Amino acid sequence: MSTQGSSNESEHDPQLQELRKILFGKDNQHITQALRQNARAIVSEVFSEAFKDRQDKDGSVKKVMAPLVDKSVEYSVSNRKEQFVGYLYPIVGSVVRKSVTAFLTEFIERTNQLLENSLTIKGLTWRFQARQAGIPYATYIASQTFNYRVEQVFLIHRETGLLLNTLAYNQQSSGDADLISSMLTAINDFVSDSFRPNKDGHEQGLDIVKTDDFTLVLKAGPSAILVAAVTGNMPQKVANQLQQTIEEIHTLYDPQLREFKGDASAFADCDQQLADCLVSELKDSEKGKESKPWMAWIILLFIAIGAGYYSYKLWQIQSYVHQISSINQEAGIMLVRAQRNGIKDISIDVLRDPDAEEVNNWLAEQNIPQEMVRLTEKPYLSLEEPIMQSRLSKVLVQFPSLTLVNNSISGELDHQQYFDLRNRVQQLPGMLDSESLLGQISVTNPLTLQMDDVENIQTLIDLKISQFNGASIEFASNSTQLTPEAQDGIGTVAEIGKTLLSLAKQTELEMSFIVIGASDAKGTRSYNEVLSIKRAQTVKNALQMRGIPADKLNAVGIGIIDVPAAGNGARKVLFNVIKTHATQP
Repeated sequence: MSTQGSSNESEHDPQLQELRKILFGKDNQHITQALRQNARAIVSEVFSEAFKDRQDKDGSVKKVMAPLVDKSVEYSVSNRKEQFVGYLYPIVGSVVRKSVTAFLTEFIERTNQLLENSLTIKGLTWRFQARQAGIPYATYIASQTFNYRVEQVFLIHRETGLLLNTLAYNQQSSGDADLISSMLTAINDFVSDSFRPNKDGHEQGLDIVKTDDFTLVLKAGPSAILVAAVTGNMPQKVANQLQQTIEEIHTLYDPQLREFKGDASAFADCDQQLADCLVSELKDSEKGKESKPWMAWIILLFIAIGAGYYSYKLWQIQSYVHQISSINQEAGIMLVRAQRNGIKDISIDVLRDPDAEEVNNWLAEQNIPQEMVRLTEKPYLSLEEPIMQSRLSKVLVQFPSLTLVNNSISGELDHQQYFDLRNRVQQLPGMLDSESLLGQISVTNPLTLQMDDVENIQTLIDLKISQFNGASIEFASNSTQLTPEAQDGIGTVAEIGKTLLSLAKQTELEMSFIVIGASDAKGTRSYNEVLSIKRAQTVKNALQMRGIPADKLNAVGIGIIDVPAAGNGARKVLFNVIKTHATQP
């Protein structure tokens, strides 16, 4: 007592107080200032060790730092996205692969658990018993497989009864969490107000509340209450964990709890502390049981087979669609649309010329199953060369003496057959130049035509004029002599000319012929002009010898044909017919 009395006297001793003020300053000002000046150096010496010691003591450093790091990373990512993409790019592939692997593993485990608990006799029995007991199936499963499990924890503000945060075992917060927190707070306040304080002078409060489904464990602090919903037989370590967590929360969030005005956002980062309370323990039978997810593997196998079959059919029908697109390369067929319908069939719309190949025949040639194709076909007229040749070939079947070579028909017909062929050819769709096409046909007995066959005679005249104008006689270089081939050509030209003269008499027409000599570009221009005239004159003389009157022939020379593409083909004689009406006497 004397020591305590002397201590109290020394505290109130004015001289001692004055000495303290001189040494430490008013309100320890000198000490505070010295600490502030050297705080960085002092803290830096023990910073790392202090972090480690506190982490080793209660693990609170990790829990405090985790939310801060999360927010820092979130801020950095939102403001420096491109840099973070560059940092993460090298490991994204590995992360994705690991994520997919983890997902598949979890999927298999969940599937197996679902099958074991639902599609087995045990699972069906549990479902029936849960229905009889009037409790959810999931709750009943937990009671059968766990000694205990903390299903959900609630952090409640003690004064207001508002829910600060909640965390569930299945990561899904209860929709009645706010209602539960208000109810528990009201009950706890009722108990505190209705019963006398205990022997230590503390108010009475709820500790454990039992329901049909859960055991509610409450741990109260000065400003907050932590509530855990537990299924099964709860051991004491659950209560100890709750007590440790509520103390830790008061240590970390004391300012926020004391200044709480209804905004719970400040407690969003305490998930780490609440997660420590979500503890569980399997029953011994469940611990020792090895998981054999055969049913899951079988279902997964069927899913894989189904996915493989679907992928194969999809690839197959896509290949058919791509193959069908090549039908555009066929003459007389135009693809309008090719579209797959699921994996079963293909719808195609085409335009087809009647003379083109049948679409079904083309599909058979390409080994495309016709039963998979829904064909819609509309007609159209094609002017493509193969289609025109096909139309012409169908006409020439009736004229076996004729041949079609290089878009020109050659052979021999009498005049009636010729007129019939000409009419048929002119009626073909897209046939524009029938005269040149028929120019090589030799018509026999043209003079047997009657005078009243004016139209036929005119047609024959047009044919012969076309043949005469299309003829040519070639010469050797620097030569005016006729070769044996040239002699044969002149004979053909002479026959055509005599036929024209004979037909002209029947139609009161006058016919005359121009023989045109030409030369290539070798030599001088004056020499080539003389050479071209001599060649024309040579051919004129040869025609006269074969029966064409001299007054019907006119020889001219045009000199050089200065066309590079003509080449040696410029050394020739060309022909032209002049047709006029006869002069009346």
